[in-house]
Amino acid sequence: MSSMSRISLIALMFAASLWADESADRAAIGRSIAALNEVPRRTDLFTADANSTSLLDQLWKGKRLTFRARMGLDGAESSATVNRPNVTISHEPWGEATINIPPMPVEVLNPKIVSYVIRFITPDVALVDGASVYWNTDTGAESTPLLLVMKREGERWMITALRVVVRAVARP
Repeated sequence: MSSMSRISLIALMFAASLWADESADRAAIGRSIAALNEVPRRTDLFTADANSTSLLDQLWKGKRLTFRARMGLDGAESSATVNRPNVTISHEPWGEATINIPPMPVEVLNPKIVSYVIRFITPDVALVDGASVYWNTDTGAESTPLLLVMKREGERWMITALRVVVRAVARP
């Protein structure tokens, strides 16, 4: 095998490994954006310097929200995602019993934050075109375009900025 063939083969193997990493990164970014639809809202989705949580509240303000119980991957509630109620007794064997019932994990169905196109600027920074989509029975689907800036911190992709994209109006 010639040295040129070896170099081509090595380059091809390297490119294939990069594509696999990009595919995994796209999936992780998609999961982070989908987690924006969970209630209560997770604070670990945003970087420390992000101030985008109030924008989400503004997007959903005045809209009738629709929820459903969050399910596991197999369609049933998984034991990892469901917090079980527990009982605490102040003094054994007799004492006051306190029953702690954690909130049920739910996801927002309407409106929903969705992602469309993911573009990698660097291996650790990506721009995501997305939208807040609201289905109104009177007027149909209302879509607010969003731009998300994602940053890899360690093994996780986090949102560092979230902006509403304003459509420019062409003037004659």
